[in-house]
Amino acid sequence: MMRRISALLLLLVVSGTLYSRSNEMSLLLARLDSVLANSGKYVLEKEERIEELQGKRASALKLEDKLWINKMLYDEYFVYNADSAMAYVDDNIEIAGLLGRKDKKQEWILNKVFLLTAQGLLHEAEKELQHVDMASLGEETIFQYYDTKIYLYSHLVQFIGSRLELVNSYHTLETELKHEAKHHITPEHPSYYSFCASLHKEYPRSAEGDSIKAKLKEIVDKSLLATRTDAINAYALAVMYYNEGDEYNYEKYLACSAIADIKNCNRDIASLEELSNMLYLQGDIDRGYVYISHCLKAALLYPNRVRVINISAVMDKLQHAYSQRNEMQEGKLRKSLRIVSILSVVLFVSVLFICLQFGKLSRSRKKLDEANRLLNLHVGELSDAHRMLADVNKELSEINERLKESNNRLLESNYVKEEYIGYVFSLCSNYITKLEEYRKNIGRKLKAGQIDDIKSLVSGNTIVQGELKEFYHSFDAIFLHVYPDFVEDFNSLLRDEERIVLKEGELLNTELRIYALVRLGINDSVKIAEFLHCSPQTVYNNRLKTRNKAAIPKDEFAERVHLLGKMQK
Repeated sequence: MMRRISALLLLLVVSGTLYSRSNEMSLLLARLDSVLANSGKYVLEKEERIEELQGKRASALKLEDKLWINKMLYDEYFVYNADSAMAYVDDNIEIAGLLGRKDKKQEWILNKVFLLTAQGLLHEAEKELQHVDMASLGEETIFQYYDTKIYLYSHLVQFIGSRLELVNSYHTLETELKHEAKHHITPEHPSYYSFCASLHKEYPRSAEGDSIKAKLKEIVDKSLLATRTDAINAYALAVMYYNEGDEYNYEKYLACSAIADIKNCNRDIASLEELSNMLYLQGDIDRGYVYISHCLKAALLYPNRVRVINISAVMDKLQHAYSQRNEMQEGKLRKSLRIVSILSVVLFVSVLFICLQFGKLSRSRKKLDEANRLLNLHVGELSDAHRMLADVNKELSEINERLKESNNRLLESNYVKEEYIGYVFSLCSNYITKLEEYRKNIGRKLKAGQIDDIKSLVSGNTIVQGELKEFYHSFDAIFLHVYPDFVEDFNSLLRDEERIVLKEGELLNTELRIYALVRLGINDSVKIAEFLHCSPQTVYNNRLKTRNKAAIPKDEFAERVHLLGKMQK
């Protein structure tokens, strides 16, 4: 069981990794396609830089300035247009001679050898290399000498192709030169890691090789893929992965190198050539053909004779693959045509049969239409009856709703009347008892001859105020008993900052008491004033003040108050 689970987990991990890699490669190739589509923009930018440098060269007066500007023009041209680059090389060889700079002259002879090699003029390059005076070379130029010689031998290997003895001989010389050149390059040199990578073709899994690969990978992954150095580093890393048998990373870094080459307008573009061949082997013929076509166009513009020969071989394979694919497609097309022909005959017979059936169907349809007409007539009558019934039901429903609402109002009114009738009887009984007590008290004082006390009792308003206060409290209590949520609901009609906050022990204040009477159906300010024992103006002012605090339209306020308070039964 555990083995099955482990195998399943391993399968999931491998599947996830493969999907992730496939997605990453698709994105990288899409990026390369985009860069390739915009190659004209990069060429235009390079031409603008060249034009600017040529303007500076035309105005330069000193030979040293011309030497330096020629160097910058050479840097722009040497992988872009070999003929133009050669003109500045020859000019700088002459200027170096005039300045007596033997070291510079040797350096530019090496640049000339590089250009001759890049163009496929290998015999001329070998002859020119013999003119280099090793004794006049500086340490950095010595490395350039070995690097140029290695570059020449690598092209000789490509040129001689199948002659195995010569290939092995040049490979041996190339390896010896690399080991010799290693003594003349430092880690600070831009080509240090790409050069060291080329030393590990035969022993890719050595500790030193792994260290070089890791450093080179770090450099490439951090680069913008925009310079020739970026392209060389990515290509060297791709070759290391190829020697290890890692096809995914080989393809990945070939694509990275190709992106940098296209941005740099490099027309001696080996990475894109190798990538197109790899895509051909993977079956991506269309993309491979686009890439190799760009390589061929670039090689012809440069021009590079060796590269044209190699590209032609890849082009032949791609064209052969195109031919095979076209033949397969033609075979499939012929099969499809035969199938379509058979289907056409079947279709003709089917159409004929269908036409006959349509005749029968037409006759049946006429009979059915007549039956449908009669049925629709009855359905229409039935529909009208249903519609009338629906209208009657709607009216009944509305009447029921209004009746229900009226019943609710009557129930509420009856309940309020019951509560307040009891309250009035209780209040009257209390007042009769108090009047009897008041009468007895005055009688006792008269018998006792306490006339002054009687005058004081009658002339003061203490009793009235006390009774009025008790009356308010009783009203508040009975109202809140009927409508316990009135205060909270009333505050919901006011703005937040204007909400009424009652004092401790207070049930209702004057403002709330006025609208409690409105809720009970007493809207007349005069009647409210009589009930509360205050002036009508006081009632009016309070009502106006409260409406101004409303969070709703003022003209709706009184109507909304009538709906406040959930009746407590």
